[in-house]
Amino acid sequence: MKQRLILPSYVVLCCALLPLWNWWSNTASRKSVSPRRLVLVLDGVPYETIAELKAEGRFSRFKEPARMVSTFPSLTNPAMIEILHHEDSPGYEDHFYDREVNRLRGTIQDRLQGGKFIQGTFRETFDYHAPAFKGALGYVAAPIGTITLAHLDLAAFRKAFRQSDAPLFVAYIGETDSLAHLGGEEPLKAFLRTVDRTLEELLDDARQSGGELTIEMFSDHGNNYAAYKHVKLNDALQAAGFVTEKSLVSAQSVVLPKHGLVGSSMLFTQPQNRARVAETAAQTEGVDFAVFPLDDNTLELVSKRGRARVLRRAEQYKYEALEGDLLALQGITGELKTQGLLDAAGFAARDVWWNATLAHDYVDPLRRLFDGFHAHVKNRADVIVSYENGYLVGSPLLSVFAEMRATHGNLLRGETEGFAMSTRLGRQELGEAVPGDKLNQLFGLDQRAKAGHYLSGVGHCEIGPALVAELISSAQ
Repeated sequence: MKQRLILPSYVVLCCALLPLWNWWSNTASRKSVSPRRLVLVLDGVPYETIAELKAEGRFSRFKEPARMVSTFPSLTNPAMIEILHHEDSPGYEDHFYDREVNRLRGTIQDRLQGGKFIQGTFRETFDYHAPAFKGALGYVAAPIGTITLAHLDLAAFRKAFRQSDAPLFVAYIGETDSLAHLGGEEPLKAFLRTVDRTLEELLDDARQSGGELTIEMFSDHGNNYAAYKHVKLNDALQAAGFVTEKSLVSAQSVVLPKHGLVGSSMLFTQPQNRARVAETAAQTEGVDFAVFPLDDNTLELVSKRGRARVLRRAEQYKYEALEGDLLALQGITGELKTQGLLDAAGFAARDVWWNATLAHDYVDPLRRLFDGFHAHVKNRADVIVSYENGYLVGSPLLSVFAEMRATHGNLLRGETEGFAMSTRLGRQELGEAVPGDKLNQLFGLDQRAKAGHYLSGVGHCEIGPALVAELISSAQ
């Protein structure tokens, strides 16, 4: 409790005597360049949350949102790599196992340093990205600190956009994910209503200056709102004779990076251990399934519900239920066969599986499972564990500061599905759902050129205006 009061107490002490000049500074430096496009990335906003806000009349100038189907694991690094078509990330998250040096890399100190967290990564391609330390501070006094920093991030983005004359401005706001994690649905919705008003202001600015502004907006993955329990995966592995450690030093070694508090885990071990590690994980409470590669074109899945195999042949995929029906795809496979959409060997094209599974609990699962081992990340796991909704594994440090109210990472819909919407494109162009790798062209991200990288320069004692913004937002 004392730790959660640190940031609010500091804010009151530091900011009590500060004037509100920064609160009004958002009206300054408005440039009239036309036409302009703004692409705004909101980390971790679920499709359902945006759809509910749209139904209550928010984001009225946007067309109907589409579901944005994220990667597996449904985490920011692989998802943004897929969307931006950027060079592969070193790891699934910023705390990762490096095979070349055989050790864990990416400490909390690295995250607090923009030189390591931002420079040289996909984050550097954004025209606006808040400094790394602000995202970390959001966990210190959650959810009050998280709400405050979210408004601070939004104000800094607005200022950066108004100061820029770039025809295409791409901005990233990460505090939405922290708000979902630490505050849950209602604080996130309250902040998104403020985002709506901010975008309305920017659109009005453009109209009043005789200009034209188009806005595209999307999130990189979803978040499932639930009360969360920790999976005792370490205990299960140790009971099976494995040793969880920071590097592979023996035949029994398993490296389990713990980054954030998320719905999946990536495990690294000796190749001969993959099957037994997966089987051990699969029997642990809270685990949906574990998956590992048999070879470059074959994956094996194990769970308490049975076993399955997924095969790949170029851009075609096949599902084999070995015991039970682990991914509940046998009915869909039967329909595809009846429709003549499976070839003689049981394979179907990527687009066929996409269309057939849009309403399924696991959307587009076969391609996404393969991508988890073969795309977006340089240091790829030996076993990936996907947790049931309501379960997670993560950093013990973050558990001290935060009670999780939502998370992401698994293969299921709630943690997978973000959103995509535009003032320009509607359902006809985006479809009911869109995979991340298609957004790059649909939203013209392939045309982006850096407009002069902008990092928020707002200092720690300027949090006061953001608190005022939150009070005003709550009253509206």
